[in-house]
Amino acid sequence: MSRIQRAIYLVFGTLAVAAGGYSVFGPVEGTVEERHLLRELGAGGVFIGLMAFWCLANFERRRAVTLALMVFAALFAGIHWHEWLLDRRTILSPLLNTVPLAALALGAPRGPGKGGPPGTPR
Repeated sequence: MSRIQRAIYLVFGTLAVAAGGYSVFGPVEGTVEERHLLRELGAGGVFIGLMAFWCLANFERRRAVTLALMVFAALFAGIHWHEWLLDRRTILSPLLNTVPLAALALGAPRGPGKGGPPGTPR
């Protein structure tokens, strides 16, 4: 299972850094405010991708960061499900935005916690 879990972090991190980097450095259309918000969102995507790479590099200590990534993915998916319920999006939007949450849940550490920063209760 750890090969699958590692692959999840690698793919998730790569996609998040690539999409975020494109939003930050690529051509962005819209009003000045919209471009600014898209670039900020892209910077957040790069950060999230880097956290996924951290989980890959610190595989035994990834529990807390994985939980934080799952909370982010759940909020992101929830926003899209809410928009779908209000009939503002097609069903494809919330389904696609739920995939990262499902993948992170699949890759989440199982069993009793081990590893973590020094002094962390186990």
